[in-house]
Amino acid sequence: MPRKEKLFERQLRRPLDEETRRAIDSEYHRRRHEIPIPTELRWHTTHPQFTIKSPLLSFIVNFTPDDRMVVDAELSLAARMLASDANRKQAVRFIESIAVDLGL
Repeated sequence: MPRKEKLFERQLRRPLDEETRRAIDSEYHRRRHEIPIPTELRWHTTHPQFTIKSPLLSFIVNFTPDDRMVVDAELSLAARMLASDANRKQAVRFIESIAVDLGL
């Protein structure tokens, strides 16, 4: 059973809109080679949330009504055993760099 842990949270500089959603998609596809494992990006159908998903772990990025970005990790038992603090920080840096590049 995957376990969820909060990795990062910060205030947004501006709210998420449809243009920014498309830009996040584009940045993910442009920079996917920076992620050391195969992943895919999935947007939630009704909530302002996307997931960078892989078989062992997922990073869930929520955009809250009070204009905050919250990054959670869902890790399988195997991923919890292998994931180091450095790996977690690398994932946060990747997501944060996209947010900063897009002015979020």
